[in-house]
Parts: sequence; C-alpha cells; structure tokens
Amino acid sequence: MAAPGWFHKALQADVYQLLWERDPTFEVEHVGTDSKAYKWIKHHTAPVTPKGGASLGIGLLDWNSHVKAMQVKWLLKYLDASASTSKLILDCWFARTSLGRAAILTSLPVKILTKSMRGNIALPPFWSQALTVLHELELTQTSLSRDGALSQPIWDNRHYYPPKIPPILRDRWESLQVTVVHNTFSDREGTRHYTKEENQSYIDTDLDYHYFQNKKINNE
Repeated sequence: MAAPGWFHKALQADVYQLLWERDPTFEVEHVGTDSKAYKWIKHHTAPVTPKGGASLGIGLLDWNSHVKAMQVKWLLKYLDASASTSKLILDCWFARTSLGRAAILTSLPVKILTKSMRGNIALPPFWSQALTVLHELELTQTSLSRDGALSQPIWDNRHYYPPKIPPILRDRWESLQVTVVHNTFSDREGTRHYTKEENQSYIDTDLDYHYFQNKKINNE
C-alpha cells in the first residue's frame, strides 16, 4: 500500500523534532510536528555518515530515497524465480506485452504498463510509483555475455534506440514472434539468420495464411 504524501511529510517533521529540539514535544491531535529549532547541519549534508571525524554528517536516513528503494525492491522480487498469486495478478499489467515480466526493465512508457484494465480496474498506486522510480534509475548493463546479448529485446531497449518504423510494421514483426535478438537467428548459437524462403514458409504455415498471403518479407 502506498502511503500518502502527507504521511511522509508528517513522519519527517516528527523526526526533525526529535533531532533538533532540546526538549521535543508531540501533540496527539496534530499530524506532524512543527520544529522551530535551528538546524545546524544542512539538509543535504545530514545523511552523510561520519567516518573518523572527517565528515560532518549525522547519518540521518534519507527517507524519500528509502521509500523509493523499498518500492524497487518489491519490483525486483516480482522478477525473481519464486511463485506467488500476487505475481499472477501483477502480470495482468506488467506482463501484458510479448516480453512478459521483463517489460518493466525496458524503455516501455510507464503509462502503457500501468493503464487500467477492462472495467477500469486500476493498478494499485504503490506499483505504479515503484515502476516510475525504477525507470528513473535508468538501469543498464555495462557488459553483456553472448547469451545476454541474444536475449536483448529488439524494441524498447534501453541500450539503443530501435529503428523507427510505422507501428503496423512493428505489429507484423511481433506477430512473427520477433521480439528479442535471438528470434532473428535460426540456430541456438545465434550464428545463422533465417533466409527469405524460411521466413515466407513460416508465415504460410504457422500464421494466418489468409492475412499474410500477399505480404512478402524483405530480408535485405
């Protein structure tokens, strides 16, 4: 459950009351506490952890960053190998594309992965906020193995900009199940591309022949 903004502000206000006031007091009826005490360490310096007296910080937890880290941690749990009913529910939003759960790691816009389902069933705010934070981190891999490179998505890839083609052509490529780099090769090792004839044969036999019978694939 995503806590509202006023809760975070009130919590931080209470922390500052404890930290800066000589005699901190709290009123039960108030949400948050106003502190007029002088803050002798600047806000951006307070989270710094003292090390042998060389730093002037007090090791104060950056609450906003902490909340964001917790949200991202739950998204990473969503990607792990464990099984749970909650993951199947989240799949209705996050795994709605051909990339499955890995879509949250691509450059697909947050609004596409979080838009309401049929009947205006909305994704809980906690998860939409978490996905926004994850995208803000702009996570990328600094090095890739051969298998890692072959598993990279062709579309909405954070490592490079995909070719700009009309949406209808992209839809046709995805209909051919060409979504990751490995799909463009005919062998497991990723050394041999499909020929034009093999592509046309696949279209004629495994897909809707009546839809594609007049469509020709240009492999050049």
